[in-house]
Parts: sequence; C-alpha cells; structure tokens
Amino acid sequence: MNLNDGVEAQVFSLGVKELWEVPAGNFEEGKVVHTLGFPSDTQTYGGGWIYGMKNNIVSIGYVTGLDYKDPLIDPHAEFQKFKTHPKIAEILAGGKMLKYGAKTINAGGWHTMPKLYADGVLIIGDSASFLNGQRIKGIHTAMKSGMIAAETIVSAFDHDDFTSKTLRHFKEKIDGSWIYDELYAVRNFHASFQSGRWSALINGGLQFLSGGYAWGFMPIEHHVAGHERMEMLKDYDYQGDALAQRYPDLKFDNKLAFDKVTDVYYGAVSHNEDQPSHLHILDTEICATRCAEEYGNPCQRFCPAAVYEMEENAKTGRREIKVNFSNCVHCKTCDIADPYQIINWVTPEGGGGPNYKGM
Repeated sequence: MNLNDGVEAQVFSLGVKELWEVPAGNFEEGKVVHTLGFPSDTQTYGGGWIYGMKNNIVSIGYVTGLDYKDPLIDPHAEFQKFKTHPKIAEILAGGKMLKYGAKTINAGGWHTMPKLYADGVLIIGDSASFLNGQRIKGIHTAMKSGMIAAETIVSAFDHDDFTSKTLRHFKEKIDGSWIYDELYAVRNFHASFQSGRWSALINGGLQFLSGGYAWGFMPIEHHVAGHERMEMLKDYDYQGDALAQRYPDLKFDNKLAFDKVTDVYYGAVSHNEDQPSHLHILDTEICATRCAEEYGNPCQRFCPAAVYEMEENAKTGRREIKVNFSNCVHCKTCDIADPYQIINWVTPEGGGGPNYKGM
C-alpha cells in the first residue's frame, strides 16, 4: 500500500523499565520526574523518568534513542548506570525490584507519520506515530485517535463505503483535532537531537518560541533512520575489552544494578522452547564476519534481554551467532537497530512472551 511514501524515515527509542517497591517516604505518590542526559553522551538522545505510584511503588526507566552513533552503546547498561546516580540511588535505597520490561517507541513525530488510511484500513496510536516525544507521552493521543477512528467507521457504515474515499475523512478529523495542535508543535523535536544534545537544547528552545520551526525558521528538520547512523568500531579508539571501557564503573550487584539475565527473570518471560525461533537472521555469515569486524556485533548490546550472543564453534573455533529466543521481551529493538537490517522479528508460534501485568 506504500503508506510511508513521501514521509521522513521513522526513528525509534528504546525504553527500559523496572518497577520498584521502596520504603515509605522515599518518593511521593503522584510525583513525576523526567531527566535529560546522564548517563548518555552528548551525541546520544537519552533521558529517564521516575513516577511515584500507589503503595510505595516507583516506576523508573530510561529511554535511549536508537539513532545513536557508538556501536558499543548498550541501552540496558545505560539504564542500570542511570540508577547509580546519587539522587536516583537515594530514591531506591532499601527497596526491591519487582518487575522488568523493555519496549521500543516511535519517536519520529509528525513528519514520520504514515498515510493513515487505505481501503479498509485506518492506522491509529503508536503505529501512526502519535507519540509526543518531548513529553514521552502518547496514551492520550492513541485514545483520541481511536475515538476519531470509531466516528469515521460509523460514517463508513452509514455510507456502506469502506474505501479511501470515505476513510480519508479520518486524516481530516485528525488534522482538525488537538492531536494536530499538540504534535505539530513538537514535530522537529527528536530530529534536532541528531546534531547533538547542546545543539538540540538551543534548537528546542527556538522551536518552543516559534511554534515548532527548527532553529526558529525551518518547517522541517530532516533526519535519517537510526540504523543508518551507527558508526563502525574503527571510528573509535577502543582497545581490548571495549564494553568495559564504555561502562567502567558499572557493577552488577543485583541489588541496585541488574544484569540482563536477572532482569529477564523479573519480566516473567515465557516461551515454548520447542517452537521455531521467532527471530529470523537472514544471513548468519554476516554476523560471523562483517558485523564482527565492523561493528563488534552490536546485537549483543542493543538487545535488553541477552537474546544474542557470539559463541565459539567447538569444531571450527569461529565465533558464531547464538539466538536465545526464549529470553525475548518483545521490544523489537533488533529488527530496528541492526545496521544490516537482516534480523526479522515475527510473532512467536507458541504465543509466549513477557508478562507485563502491572507495568
């Protein structure tokens, strides 16, 4: 149907999240904290959240833009390091982690919105790029788009016409609603961060003053898909254990900072081990050769669930890709961030996955 013709490439972020129970008084119910920066570098879009919930439950997470440059960035490690900040660690002190999860979000905004209708089709919510990336908020726009879609469908029933001729009114109603007012004003927000944080802060301020114009005068700031921005290892001065150099101070004590396998346990992930893998790698030879040399197999890092690992072949001695699909938390990062675009995420045959009740 070519629904993406003529729109900017979608860009995504990965949110990694935990629910904690903390001692009474550590963080008030209803309190909301959003952060920008730490621990991400200035070339990487990143920020965290802390939400106070009922019964001393705290929702805490960190969002990393999947248009980062450094191939050794690990979004899960970014989140774990985020919790080591003294102000964050103070909130979690004496508490215990209850649940874990991770999910990608469409962060591109208004200019990445696909065509919202076709014969017999309406696209709503996250699939329509209705997330307000500036506010990290999208449930309200998803609900409103669903309401407008329902109105459009009722009209289609009245006219007994479910073709684009009738369904095109959905887009017209979206443009006439507060969804347009809210999202169009922040249409260039995420794109501005592809030039770096300090530039984005100035750009963002000018956007705020000008009604969303990039740098105060540009209707649209063009950007590229995230996987196209990842740079190669040769562009960085990493020696030896590169990942340890990237996160030298991060220690997984499983009290404050948790390793991926432990977090997966708290995600209550369950898959039928006898089913075929729902993660399809189209050419595993690339993993063992080009990707290993050029990027250091970034799937081992951008996956927040330890699904991918390079394992030595006992016969050949060559390191080859191993897919632990039963760990998968269904975030779909691999399908999005792989620089070669050779990983396809499909629905598991057995219908398993994480249990995100309460998340």
